[in-house]
This record gives sequence, C-alpha cells and structure tokens, in this order.
Amino acid sequence: MLSRELKIGIIGGVISSVLVIIFIQPILSFVWSAVISFGESVQADYVDRIYRNAAVGERNLIGHLSLLALLMLLSYLPTAFFVREISRRHDIYNKARAFYFAIALMAIFASFVLLIAFSISSGVMEINASFNQRLSVIAPAISDQEYKEWKARWAKMHSQSDYRALVAAMEKRASDLQIQLPELRKP
Repeated sequence: MLSRELKIGIIGGVISSVLVIIFIQPILSFVWSAVISFGESVQADYVDRIYRNAAVGERNLIGHLSLLALLMLLSYLPTAFFVREISRRHDIYNKARAFYFAIALMAIFASFVLLIAFSISSGVMEINASFNQRLSVIAPAISDQEYKEWKARWAKMHSQSDYRALVAAMEKRASDLQIQLPELRKP
C-alpha cells in the first residue's frame, strides 16, 4: 500500500498541475502573444525607419555614428580613470565598484544603441545606392520630367510598402523600355 506522504505528494502534484493548466498557462499564453505582437510592431517600425531615412537622401550617417562612438569611448575612459583614482585615495572600494558597474551598463546600452543606428544607416545607404544605380541605368531612355518624377516618388517614400511599389513600377517601366536593371540591393 502507498504511504500517506506519497499519497499527499501525488495529490499535491495533481492539484498543482491542474492549477497551472487552468490559471497560469492561459496567462503565459496571453503574455507571450503580447510580446510577439509588440515585437512585430517594433520590427515593422524599424524597417519603415530605414525607408523613411532613405527618402531623405544621401547622408553620411556612418561617419556621424563613428564619430559619436569615438566620443562616447573617449568620455568613458577619463571617467573610469577618475573613479579609480578617487577610490584609491579615499579607500571607497565598494562605491567605486558600483560606479564601474554603472559605467559598464552604460557602455553596453550605448553599444546596443550604436548597433541599431549602424544597421539603420547601412540599410539606408544600400537602398539609396540601389535606387540611384537603377535610376541611372534607366535615365537615358526616359525624359527629364519622368526622371524628376522618379526622384519625387523616392522623396515621398514613408514605408517599405511605398518602396516595394516604387521598385515594382520602376521594373515595369524598364521592362516596357526593354532595359535590364541591375539587381535590387536589400537593406
């Protein structure tokens, strides 16, 4: 026969399993759905930002971001050196350790922000270069007015769907003119 402790353990396990299945699992499913939905929204905004920035025109975003990264690095080094010297002189090891930790967190956050900014900049440069290359190929076969219209459509672009519509229209126009466009570069 089963001992009393074993029966209590089995009953407790069954009760906790039922509670998890009835209450906790639906909550976790809802939270996971919310996280996925939020993530998709953030990703769509991230991609659309690339196309909005590309519509602005050619800028040296990588150069600006490189300078920003260098300035951030150069500002962290004197701060860390200063904290180390103060902690040595005044014997405040724990405070300095906490400050070093804060500096490390700021560096990680700054690196993350710079990574995102670099990826947006890279995508902007790629699609700008691709559009300009393709427009240069088709330019001899179209009028100046049509050339300006293509540039205007590019400048009015706000999202990835605008970009896809513009690319499809350009490919159709090139096909009508029997022109082979260069391969489309993607961000």
